[in-house]
Amino acid sequence: MMFLYLLFYVNPLVMKESLLFDFGVDKDFGRWSIVNDGVMGGLSQSEAILDADGLLFTGNVSLKNNGGFVSLRSALGDYDLSSYSHCEIRFKSDTDRKFEVLIEKDTPFYLPKFRAKFGVDNKEWHTATIPLQDFEISKMGNTIQVGIDPKSLKGIQRIGFILADKQEGSFNLWIDYLKFY
Repeated sequence: MMFLYLLFYVNPLVMKESLLFDFGVDKDFGRWSIVNDGVMGGLSQSEAILDADGLLFTGNVSLKNNGGFVSLRSALGDYDLSSYSHCEIRFKSDTDRKFEVLIEKDTPFYLPKFRAKFGVDNKEWHTATIPLQDFEISKMGNTIQVGIDPKSLKGIQRIGFILADKQEGSFNLWIDYLKFY
């Protein structure tokens, strides 16, 4: 098994009324790592590259060896998102595939995660705003509940992005920022 970890590290900017991971201008986003389906034998590949537009999350999803997902995840921490009501992401992509914001209260793969889809089918910058109460709870990629209790957003261990649509092919996702407010 091969793991690829990014070695960028800067503390996320915590403002009075928001939590901001800035991949764009200030590049103040913390330490993030790649976690792909190779952890379970899959062959998907991805990488994260800082460029002038922000962070480029790019790669190829493969369904070989029961693969089918790529992800980019923050460093482990103790994030309290319970006082926030929305998640905002500024991004652009060259595909119409749906990415997801991933919030992990517990990191083992078999435990439930909070997820919300985002995406557009053009190459222009777009800002998506997702109410946190609209996130769904999923376990190993299967939805088990739509909607979450904001109180459950205390003690979050990791935040990230995942492409897990079980479609083969390449992708490019540029991320300017991810903000909780």
